[in-house]
Amino acid sequence: MELNHFDITPAHSGNIIHAFAEKPGKVFLLYGDRSIFQISLQMAAHSMAGSPELFERRRAGGNSIAVVDGCNRFDVHALSRFARTRKIDPNKFLNRIFISRGFTCYQMEQAIVHKLPTFLVNINAHTALIFGLLDTFYDEQASLREVQQILQRLLVSFQKMKSAGVSLLLVCLERTIASPERNQLFTTLKSGVDRVYKLDTNEQGEFQLFLESQKIIPAIQLIGRGETDHGTNRTNIHKFDRCGAGKLVEVPARAAKRRSGSV
Repeated sequence: MELNHFDITPAHSGNIIHAFAEKPGKVFLLYGDRSIFQISLQMAAHSMAGSPELFERRRAGGNSIAVVDGCNRFDVHALSRFARTRKIDPNKFLNRIFISRGFTCYQMEQAIVHKLPTFLVNINAHTALIFGLLDTFYDEQASLREVQQILQRLLVSFQKMKSAGVSLLLVCLERTIASPERNQLFTTLKSGVDRVYKLDTNEQGEFQLFLESQKIIPAIQLIGRGETDHGTNRTNIHKFDRCGAGKLVEVPARAAKRRSGSV
């Protein structure tokens, strides 16, 4: 069962949309059924659009968003349909969405920790979506110790962006992998966000959205023993980067005549 055409049907779904748009500076995690990606795109679309008149009056970057996609779930067609239903020019709407894809955990770290904060400032945006953050962390070509350290640096980066007024929505499928140690990565991620929402189905097969937990973790608590928060001044931050300069691939939109930008 999947949500289509941006019709959010889960119970209490309006709560997360309102909470995410309420004020800047937050880190939310949404996980569960695969329809979470449609919900998150609607959340982003609503935060961007408003009324057609308001959309046109806003400054070019004032309602832009950035997306870092680690699981190939960005749906440009759904956003285009949303714009049309709101009588907004789809090309103008899509031109305010910027997307990069990461294919390894190293690329995800480069995009989020080192590029995303500056990019958001440059386009005067305060909202970012991160799809499938941990998908690339389950690749055993990267050692468990490496991915644990990368995740800790990401959690610290989330808190820094939050302090700067950025709202982050992390969107992940619920999954269990063979390695019990790597399954703990998701537990670590959940402990480092402000709110955790889960999309699930009830006995009647209807979607329900639950607020699973709510707490705020100071960034300083996320720095592990022996780790320091010195950004690129750390000597080992690029030690295991197998991607050379760490440049991300520009992502063409799926529709030939409509494309989003790139981080």
